[in-house]
Amino acid sequence: MLHFTSPRLGAALCCFAVASCAAPGRGTNDLYLGAAGAWQTSYGAMAHRGIELASEEINQQGGVDGRLVRVSFRDDQADGGMAADVARSFVDDPQIVGVIGHLSSTAMVAAARVYDGRMPVLSPSATSPDLSGVSRWLFRLSPSDSVTGRRLGVFARTQLRRTRVGVIYDNSTYGRGLVEPFLDGLGIAPAALEPIDPTGDSIDVNVASIARQKPDLIFAVGTVSGPRVLTALRAHGIAVPVIAGDGWSGIENGMTVHDVMIALPFSSGEDRPDARRFVAAFRARYHVDPDAYAALSYDATLAMARAASAGTSRDGTRAALAALRDTRGYATGAVRFSRTGDPIGRSMHLLRIDGATRTFGVIQ
Repeated sequence: MLHFTSPRLGAALCCFAVASCAAPGRGTNDLYLGAAGAWQTSYGAMAHRGIELASEEINQQGGVDGRLVRVSFRDDQADGGMAADVARSFVDDPQIVGVIGHLSSTAMVAAARVYDGRMPVLSPSATSPDLSGVSRWLFRLSPSDSVTGRRLGVFARTQLRRTRVGVIYDNSTYGRGLVEPFLDGLGIAPAALEPIDPTGDSIDVNVASIARQKPDLIFAVGTVSGPRVLTALRAHGIAVPVIAGDGWSGIENGMTVHDVMIALPFSSGEDRPDARRFVAAFRARYHVDPDAYAALSYDATLAMARAASAGTSRDGTRAALAALRDTRGYATGAVRFSRTGDPIGRSMHLLRIDGATRTFGVIQ
């Protein structure tokens, strides 16, 4: 995991280049890309590895049409103000023709207005409904929470047949954006609805309130709060199944997890040839299994590099992304975008974790 302790602007402007930083006067034909995310978090560290692996593979194969890829990583700390600062620094850098990121919905919503009309940006994992169609320059690989949340709500009601659902969520752009459509799809009032304070100090109080309602299912949405929420749920005797948003990806790393279902665009157990090849390469490079953040960031890097090479300029890169109909080597499947910048043709999967057992299926 990477740690950044610089002050706000210092962290925003700090550059970490994949492969190597081009020396002055060298690499004039190289492709220069930005990457923005909360690299010090567990999900950010996995995304960083995905970007790094894709860039290394591209460069080891001689680049895209002979052009090597150079990526500058800048930390937005999943903070809206920091994300806007990072976006401005990328826009002001004439070498950069496209940005991979931002990872969180909060950061991406804040940065979108800075990039609009000036820089193409491809987010691996921002899922807020507010991002659909907000800018012709913004694309993303993860479906909107308005789609995912509603399908999870319908799944809980019609397939799991649960009637007393406790809901706990980060009170953030991401959390609210997934919970609202989930409740719409659920179609019944939740037994408990508990927003988590941004500090996380209230989690035990939130969970104790849910426990009093004796739920038969928990729906949880969060990122860094996930392990604390799951620990608190089990400590309060709530042993019912948990459905979680994709922010819980990788929660089983470092803790014991039972009867948890996570909505994901990718699992390391997928059987598609491109997915298997990516997982093998990631394991060989980092000695751990990749999660959805790693896979999506890997694919975003491939897509952005190919579009940048075809487009040759920022406006050309944007146009190339909009026209992309690409199936070559992506871990999470073919890359295509709608006119609103949302991905087309991506299924929603549910990974069920029960101790050492993993099952992965598509929700129809």
